[in-house]
Amino acid sequence: MKKYMPRYVDEQLKETLEYMGATLIVGPKWCGKTTTAKQFANSEIQLQNPQKT
Repeated sequence: MKKYMPRYVDEQLKETLEYMGATLIVGPKWCGKTTTAKQFANSEIQLQNPQKT
């Protein structure tokens, strides 16, 4: 498994989640949205078919 590469938005995301509890992460495909979100998630639900990933 690859090691997480810290991103510029990590600190801002952490602060936002401390007082909001949820946030929306937007950006182009393959920019690290899901990987970044997973670093801060308490749980996750994946809806894609594992046979097709």
